Amino acid sequence: MSDTQTSTDSSLAAAVERLAADDPGWLADARRAAWAAYESAALPDRAQHLWRYTDPAKLLPGARALAVPGDSFGELPADYHDGTFEHVAGLAIERDGRLLRAVIDSTIADRGVVVCDIREAAREHEAITRKYFLALTQPEFDKFEALSTALFAGGTFVHVPRGVELDRPLRIAHRIGGDGLLASRSLIVIEENAEATVVFDLSTMTATDAALLHDGLEVHVAQAARLRLVFIQSAGRKLVHAPVIRCRVDRDASLETVTVCMGAGLVKSQQTTELVGKGASVKALGIVFADHRQHVDHHTLQDHLIGHNASDLDYRTVVAQRARSAYTGNLRIGLDGEGATAHQRNHNLLLHDTARADTIPELEILTNDVVCSHAAAVGPLDDEMMHFCFSRGLSPVEAKRLIIAGFLEPVVTRIPGEDLQDRVRTVLATRLAEAS
Repeated sequence: MSDTQTSTDSSLAAAVERLAADDPGWLADARRAAWAAYESAALPDRAQHLWRYTDPAKLLPGARALAVPGDSFGELPADYHDGTFEHVAGLAIERDGRLLRAVIDSTIADRGVVVCDIREAAREHEAITRKYFLALTQPEFDKFEALSTALFAGGTFVHVPRGVELDRPLRIAHRIGGDGLLASRSLIVIEENAEATVVFDLSTMTATDAALLHDGLEVHVAQAARLRLVFIQSAGRKLVHAPVIRCRVDRDASLETVTVCMGAGLVKSQQTTELVGKGASVKALGIVFADHRQHVDHHTLQDHLIGHNASDLDYRTVVAQRARSAYTGNLRIGLDGEGATAHQRNHNLLLHDTARADTIPELEILTNDVVCSHAAAVGPLDDEMMHFCFSRGLSPVEAKRLIIAGFLEPVVTRIPGEDLQDRVRTVLATRLAEAS
């Protein structure tokens, strides 16, 4: 280990103690245990399956000190005006990993819905937070999850009680405004027969912001509950982003995730979903757009621990210029997974000869009587589609943009709210224009 890294780790160890001093005892103990796990865990070997495309050393703090979260957010999202809500049930505002403000519709609050900072929840809602927080995470097995657990300054806690159905989404707007190491952890608990949509919207406040963000999210969807979970990441290209998302879906429950990754210079994303009950249903949709020299690496796991349930995944990627995308997806059917249905697709469009996309869809089937499929494709725009557009009077540039928009639109339409859909379309159109 270099002298610089040793000095940084000493500083981070002191930061762990400062953070633990403000935590309840059980959380302080978990934080310290995570730091010990981070220090003792070896860096993942590049020969390991999930690290063949991304150097894990680039996710270490290096010379970065732990950033102090800012206390101003800048302009508020348009969903909230002077205490009234438009199109959302509630809004949480984060800056640099710490929740600054959370406001929810009074009618929602009266039904017991909670949106607050995760560290506040550890004190004010200890019973439920202690039950679920870190329940899906094993810091001793993952060096970077241990890092975010040890150093998180905050995050968002969402709890929707049993039987409560939200007719509008909860939006969590997270803005990065500084340099250094940032860490956050969030927790979503959707109780039995409840229904909600939660949108995470991550971006940087200026184009020059450079930071390393390790964030973790745990999601629990109880029996017969329904959750749509949306991630929109449009950060500046200097950000290094390493999200880890772990979901658990119980009997007759449904989870739909929509991931839109358009920003950051380096992304290493891991998303794991456990289906633990019969009748559970999981749908995972994704858009990746990378250009210039962006490096984007996604890994997903749909883990059917029990059978008679279903999962379906569809990730669509566009890579331009000298960018690189990597996708590794695993469908796992456990020994008790009879009757499971699982499908996976990853399609990649290359806009330039210098762009690169690697895709590895996998099946791990440990029992019989299942229906599974996987598919992957990497290639340029289809010549016949281009010719069809030419024959209708479109220019080459117009044809290319139309085909790519049509390729991505089925995922964009799953984003709740016309404002967010239009923002994603605008960003994609701008990036396509730059890449043309």
